[in-house]
Amino acid sequence: NKYLRLEVDDPDELVGGFPKTRDELFAYRGLVLGSIEAAAFTGDQLAMLAEFVDKRGGGLMMLGGPRSFSEGGYAGTALGDTLPVVLARMTPPEQPVAVPLAVRPTRAGAGHAVSQIAASEQASTARWPELPPLTTVNTVDAVKPGATTLLTAGDGRAERPVLAFQRFGRGKAAAFLAQ
Repeated sequence: NKYLRLEVDDPDELVGGFPKTRDELFAYRGLVLGSIEAAAFTGDQLAMLAEFVDKRGGGLMMLGGPRSFSEGGYAGTALGDTLPVVLARMTPPEQPVAVPLAVRPTRAGAGHAVSQIAASEQASTARWPELPPLTTVNTVDAVKPGATTLLTAGDGRAERPVLAFQRFGRGKAAAFLAQ
């Protein structure tokens, strides 16, 4: 039960440390990518990561941050295709606008173990409004058809996905968009 977590401030930290072959990578069961831009990987590595989910049946969790999702250049990459969200092909602002966003579970999220924050579903539902708001969420165009959104955040005008997942090939991919 090996898991690989890649969250670095310096992409050079991956030199010599990232699995070099499919066999090395496929020895893991899950990957967590945190605020690391697509440019830190070669095209072959991005394709290998996508195959890890699709062919190996591994799990992938991408965490939000200033170098994740669209902001990290994953739109149009093989790895971006595995995610449960449609990534915007855009040039993000240098500083995201901080707006208080109240997080709450969706109907699917209310009963899901991942979004339970209390002893029961009812207690969990009562607890969500008491949590402090988020201030920044990575930008996506949409949640893909067939994906499940577990958490959203809103400012009273619009709702944004915060946590979504989907099956991709033999595996699963999740996106946690909070920064």
